[in-house]
Amino acid sequence: MVSALRLEPLLFAAEFGSHRMRIFVDGVDVVAAAYGPGGFCGKPVAGFMPSRLLGPHGLAASQNVREVALGGSDTTEDQLTVQIRQVGSAVIWDRWRMVDIETVVKEGPDVGLSTFRFDARAYASELARATAQADRMWPARSVAELLEAMLWRDGYDQDGGTWVRRYTAIRAPEERPDVVEISYYARDMSGLRYAMPGSYVATFPVVPSDPDHQAQVIAHRLGHEDLKPVSVHRPQQRRR
Repeated sequence: MVSALRLEPLLFAAEFGSHRMRIFVDGVDVVAAAYGPGGFCGKPVAGFMPSRLLGPHGLAASQNVREVALGGSDTTEDQLTVQIRQVGSAVIWDRWRMVDIETVVKEGPDVGLSTFRFDARAYASELARATAQADRMWPARSVAELLEAMLWRDGYDQDGGTWVRRYTAIRAPEERPDVVEISYYARDMSGLRYAMPGSYVATFPVVPSDPDHQAQVIAHRLGHEDLKPVSVHRPQQRRR
C-alpha cells in the first residue's frame, strides 16, 4: 500500500518556542500518535523545525539509509526517530524509535507506527511544496526574525535588561500579519523575586518598509522602557 505524506509548517505557533511542522501520513499526525495524549510529560509535541526537516539531512530520501529525528517537545530531551531510504520508486520509513535523554524507551512496533511506503515522485513534490510554504515571508516575519537575532545576541532567553527578566517568545502570527508579539517575564524591581508573577505580551505594529530599522526600534524600547502598562498580563497557571 502506498501512503500519502502531508507536511504542514507551523510558523510562530504559540505553543512552541520555534517554528515547527506537523507530519501527517495518511491523515495521521505521526508525532502526536507516537507520543499519545499529553505529549511529552504534559508538553506539546510536533515535528522539528522546517529548516531542519526540509534540509539535505532531513526528510530527503536517498539510497543510503539515514536515521532522522522527526519531532518531539521543546525540551531537547526527547525525540521520535525513523529510518528513511529510497528503494527504486519508493521511499520507505521504518524502524521507529522513541528516545528520551539518549535512552531508547520504545522501538519498533512498541512505538505504534508501522512501515510506510511513499511514491518517490509524490514524496519529493510534497517536500518542495512544504519548503515553499515554510519559506514564505511577510513584513512582520522579517521584523520578528531580525529582532530574534538581535535579542539573542544581547541575551535572548537569558536577561532582557532593566525591565525584562527573560524573553519567552517572539512571534509574527500569520493571522495578524501586521504585528509582532513579544512574550516575556518582567523583572521584579524590588529584587525580592526572580520575576513578577505571570508573563506579559507586548504587541508592536509593523509596516512593510525597512524591517531592520523597525526591529532596532522595538529592541531599544524593550531594553529601555517599562512596557508592562501596555502589555497583556497572563497570570501564572496553577499546577494541577
